[in-house]
Amino acid sequence: MRFSTEKPVALPDSAGAGNISIGGLQHPLPIALHRGTAYIARPDSMEIASGVRKADPVLIAPKHKPLTTMNDLGAMVGSNPARRPVIAKHEDKTFALSSLIAQVPGSGTTKGHHEVELLVADTDRAAKAWSTRIPLRELEYALDVDEKDTEVVGLYGDTVVLFAQGRLFGVDVNSHQKVWTAPGTYAAGAVLAAGKLVALRDDADGDRQPVGLDPADGHQEWAIDDLAADTLAAASPGTVLVGGYLTSNDDTKAGAVLLEAATNKRLETYDGEFKVDGCDYDGRATTICTGADSIVAYNTQTGSTRWKLPAGNRVAPEVTLVRAGLVYGTTENGPVVLDSTTGADKEDQPGIAPYFSDGYVGIALTESDHTVSAYRIEH
Repeated sequence: MRFSTEKPVALPDSAGAGNISIGGLQHPLPIALHRGTAYIARPDSMEIASGVRKADPVLIAPKHKPLTTMNDLGAMVGSNPARRPVIAKHEDKTFALSSLIAQVPGSGTTKGHHEVELLVADTDRAAKAWSTRIPLRELEYALDVDEKDTEVVGLYGDTVVLFAQGRLFGVDVNSHQKVWTAPGTYAAGAVLAAGKLVALRDDADGDRQPVGLDPADGHQEWAIDDLAADTLAAASPGTVLVGGYLTSNDDTKAGAVLLEAATNKRLETYDGEFKVDGCDYDGRATTICTGADSIVAYNTQTGSTRWKLPAGNRVAPEVTLVRAGLVYGTTENGPVVLDSTTGADKEDQPGIAPYFSDGYVGIALTESDHTVSAYRIEH
């Protein structure tokens, strides 16, 4: 719960490029941590940097020319399409996985095309383990999908689930080959939960429908017809929150549902505007949802409310991270750490309010110049 503010280790510029303005962090940073090492997704590569000591970073580059490079980002906030890598264990190995879109040049009468490249780093060596490339057909402009959009959803069993340009793919971690393509087009932000790949698929009416797919082969196992979905978030290892518009008896209203991912059973329904993409699971038994100057904590098993802020003379902090039963954030009094189950203050002098932490370091912006930096945890 405490971080040393002495001698922070600055991460490479790629950690904050296109996501930080003069006012601070504006978009999620494309960073994952494992044992004090930062794995940074860039639109043109993956960068590996120590968060414990100053050292030259390692760069894992793709085979073909990336669609976007770091030089293309400029100073525009929101210009970085890179999404946070995934740290995942397979057998006795732990990997960091990220993806990017590249341009394959044409040859002779053959047209050039885009491809998505999956970059995989071995965390024991902090070096490239393997990569694989999947050709992409001409982009179907489904709703708000962009040609630069790609992210690793996660690893389930032997299958890496990969999103690119509105498509979902499965890659076998042993053969390094694509083994399935899910039919239809999808929004970014799919979730692996309870052995299912939960995603928002575009339908013929221009809406998005929540579906549950088998991550082993991509086939559909369930779908929800009466929910036009806008947002999706993991609520626990076995549940997801879906926000949008619920339809019943010719009546359509804004709301959200807490679903059992394995069966699509509805555990709870919430009326009104509900910021599902502002919800995070604490790794224990609570889902924390943030709104405009407010926090609501839900029991992940029942969907019932545990606590809310503001309440009485207590304000809601601006949440930066939910992890391991704790809620990190800031108020006008500085950084603070809350107990995610009760909402009580647990530490009012944590040093920083981290955006990421792995039990070794926390990642935050320096106050002086907003450099993305790693701060050691105090024991």
